[in-house]
Amino acid sequence: MTALISISGLLIVGLGLLILGWQSFTNTAQRMKNTVATQRTVVEIKPRLVNTNSGQRTFFYPIVEFRTATGETIQFESEAGDNPSAYQIDDRVEVMYNPEQPQTAFINSWELWLPSTLFLGTGGLLLIVSGIAILGALKVLFH
Repeated sequence: MTALISISGLLIVGLGLLILGWQSFTNTAQRMKNTVATQRTVVEIKPRLVNTNSGQRTFFYPIVEFRTATGETIQFESEAGDNPSAYQIDDRVEVMYNPEQPQTAFINSWELWLPSTLFLGTGGLLLIVSGIAILGALKVLFH
């Protein structure tokens, strides 16, 4: 009985993670849908103290400046910071922006897809494990 509860828990958590992963994936895809890409350079690196599980750490956030097709100059700070910094001043980056809302620009990087990849991968793995466990339980039950 305890094994059945554990298997059910894995199955529910796996499904929940798959749902979160799909939502994250569709949100990121929607965000990218109406954007225009442009190559620009990092103009500054901003250090910021961040509370983490292991205490306060300094993370470095790239600041990028670009000019829209209409000639408007936009400067933004990336949502993602790293320690050590993944960027240096004068690094070229791909900037994605919505021409109707250029102030919502962001750096196009693999980090955009990380949450959906982690949720979908972990959820899928838990579903496979729980599926194997269910098949094993059924085999024991019917033999």
